[in-house]
Amino acid sequence: MATLEQELMADFADSGDEDYENDFADTESTLVDEKGDEEMVDEEEEYAKQQQKKAPSGVQGAQTLYKTLQPVLERVNDAKNNMDVILDGETLEDSPEYALLQEANEYSGQIDSEIFAVHKFLVDVYEAHFPGLSTLVRNPRAFSKTVMCLQNSPISDIKSIAQSADNLIKIPLNKILSQAELMVVTVEGTRAQGRDLSEVELTSIMAASKLLLQLEEGKDILLDFVQSRMTSFAPNLTALLSAETAAQLISTCSGIQGLAKTPACNLAPLGSNKATGLGLATNTGVRDQGYLYHSPIVQSVRPDLRKQAMRIVAGKAILCARVDAAAGGARDDSTGIGFRDDCERRIAHLSSIPANKGQRALPAPDDKPSKKRGGRRARAQKAATSTTELSKMQNRMAFGKEEKEVGYGDATKGMGMIGATDSGRLRAQQIDPKTRAKLSKKQGAGWGGDTTLGAASSLKGFGAGGTATSLRAHGLRTGGVGLGGAGTSSIAFTPVQGLELVDPRAREEANRKRKADEDRWFKGGSFTQLGGASKVDASGFKVPALPNKKPKTES
Repeated sequence: MATLEQELMADFADSGDEDYENDFADTESTLVDEKGDEEMVDEEEEYAKQQQKKAPSGVQGAQTLYKTLQPVLERVNDAKNNMDVILDGETLEDSPEYALLQEANEYSGQIDSEIFAVHKFLVDVYEAHFPGLSTLVRNPRAFSKTVMCLQNSPISDIKSIAQSADNLIKIPLNKILSQAELMVVTVEGTRAQGRDLSEVELTSIMAASKLLLQLEEGKDILLDFVQSRMTSFAPNLTALLSAETAAQLISTCSGIQGLAKTPACNLAPLGSNKATGLGLATNTGVRDQGYLYHSPIVQSVRPDLRKQAMRIVAGKAILCARVDAAAGGARDDSTGIGFRDDCERRIAHLSSIPANKGQRALPAPDDKPSKKRGGRRARAQKAATSTTELSKMQNRMAFGKEEKEVGYGDATKGMGMIGATDSGRLRAQQIDPKTRAKLSKKQGAGWGGDTTLGAASSLKGFGAGGTATSLRAHGLRTGGVGLGGAGTSSIAFTPVQGLELVDPRAREEANRKRKADEDRWFKGGSFTQLGGASKVDASGFKVPALPNKKPKTES
């Protein structure tokens, strides 16, 4: 049987072995983790190196297109010197050269889209070094050459850099840009603030610029090939516009079939490269200066008629393209020649001086008064739009008096003479008797006659002594109105007495007494005549005597 001491020693031995095994396991796991971290770091470095070697996303499509374009360019170079002839009974679509021509037109359209993508990549990256350069140089080829000339040099000294040909393309900047563009770029470089590009950014920009120039060169090769075959595949369009312009239009529209489907109004903007934003004059009269504008037939016209000439030529060019698309490779250019003669004839008619028609006599003057509508309806329409009396009163001001104002808050409005007792008129308003209200004899019986003011109707005033105005009690019909009877009263204003109250009964009593006095003195009297008695009638008047009879004379 083991003692207590032996059991404790055995326990310590077991615990020491376990700790050693745990420590060994932890050491092994730490070594494994360190190796895993080292392997992960190596993978990240390799991925970063691959990304640096790999082209940016904006340039990948252009690189792929350029690789696929190389076999086509080799075939085009081989076919330049050897021109296939379309045999009798063979259509245009059966010719291998026509298939190559169609393929070249399709690649021309793809090249344009990829050039746009590469140009956008260059603008985004180089904007950090020269802000605003893309707005001054808009042509992608000129922009890429400008970037390759400037690179990472200070933009404040562009004037000296423009004279040097020590760059990647071995061409000075003053040969790439026009004099006006170079001046604007130089001035902008003196005030623009940018930073220097890193080595990675500069390397990617130079590679993208070189790729853009290669795509432009490939497009020129395809365009030259298409231009050399224009007389075979588009003879009418070539006879109208020239081989260069016809090739440019066909390449832009991806073939003669695409050009035939294009409306005539969309032909002028094709190839337009208007330099805007340079501060230069652009009021040339023609907005779209593309391939059609630079064609020989349009350039032969004076500048003020080129816009009309482009409209004439555009319609005929689309007709020629449709004829060539339906001809199937026939080399008959009679239609194009006829259309060209027609265009030249119409342009010559525009350019000709108008015939002198001589001096024309002036027309006879017409001095008759203009007819003005009248009548009740015209007067009503005129009155509806005329100024109201309230507005007239508001626009009138009383001399020496303050105008009343009404308003709410800060806004006030003058009232003029609205509500004022003095109307401001120098003469009383005249009432037109033709338009005043009238009463018939039946309606006006017992209402009296006109007043001295010429009112429509009034009650006849009492008292003949009133010389100014007679006021009645509001025109009320009462007993004895307008008669001499009792039961009425009146107020008369006279210039002598002023306000006088007259009682009709008192007036009748005074009249009766005055008549009685007159009868007392004058009713019963008579005149006498001296010198003899005379006959007097019942009224006291002398009766004249009979004339004397003439005596009879005996003959």
